[in-house]
Amino acid sequence: MPRSRSPVSIALSFLFTFFSVSNAFYGPSSPVLQLTPSNFKSKVLNSNGVVLVEFFAPWCGHCQALTPTWEKAANVLNGVATVAALDADAHQSLAEEYGIRGFPTIKVFAPGKPPVDYQGARDVKPIAEFALQQVKALLKDRLAGKASGGSSEKYQPSASVELNSRNFDELVLKSKELWIVEFFAPWCGRCKKLAPEWKKAANNLKGKVKLGHVDCDSEKSLMSRYKVQGFPTILAFGADKDGPIPYEGARNASSIESFALEQLETNVGPAEVTEVIGPVSLAPLFR
Repeated sequence: MPRSRSPVSIALSFLFTFFSVSNAFYGPSSPVLQLTPSNFKSKVLNSNGVVLVEFFAPWCGHCQALTPTWEKAANVLNGVATVAALDADAHQSLAEEYGIRGFPTIKVFAPGKPPVDYQGARDVKPIAEFALQQVKALLKDRLAGKASGGSSEKYQPSASVELNSRNFDELVLKSKELWIVEFFAPWCGRCKKLAPEWKKAANNLKGKVKLGHVDCDSEKSLMSRYKVQGFPTILAFGADKDGPIPYEGARNASSIESFALEQLETNVGPAEVTEVIGPVSLAPLFR
């Protein structure tokens, strides 16, 4: 009679399997550089060359399918460009800084420039050719005296906050600040087009108005709660106590910023006046 397994044994087996799958993407002998928050700055941002970074999730089927291709690309580009990967599930905050909204996302980092999204075919040849284009552009800049060492330090990550059902009420609804929130879907073309404009607006409005974003593929409850029926949907919270105000303007940074500042004026209200009760002596003014 087979021996039954204890619940603890089953749980440990599940965890072992999960971590084995998570770590099976790129092992210690892989030509792909494995990134973490502790080495991202030195290996990517301070690199003197071109670095291709794949942001992946262990559960993503497309990421699993890309793994052998990505390793072949690393071998082909060895000595020409660095091919790296970051587990966005394990390092969510770092992935959020770069506006990662779907998997796999490939970004190419070069010295002195913001990262460029790779949107070509997921085959070795087009990936290598795209990397070579970035290397040629870097060499051209250096010949013209435009590029120096150190890479994308000037690049500013997005100030937009990732919102979900766990933090939405606390950060947005209970806040005394004005929030402009984008409800998006990772597969939406219009959302992808808006992404750089949204990031620019978030950075320009930092310290004045809070900007956040909700992934409606992951947050169906928030999508339903605010009756989101299309993407992207942008709502202002805090400007009207009766509920959020929809933004229906142009999808560019300047228009979003203008809308946010207009709502901020409405949200601030008139200046507070302190009533003084009792006689006030003017004697000190005439001494």
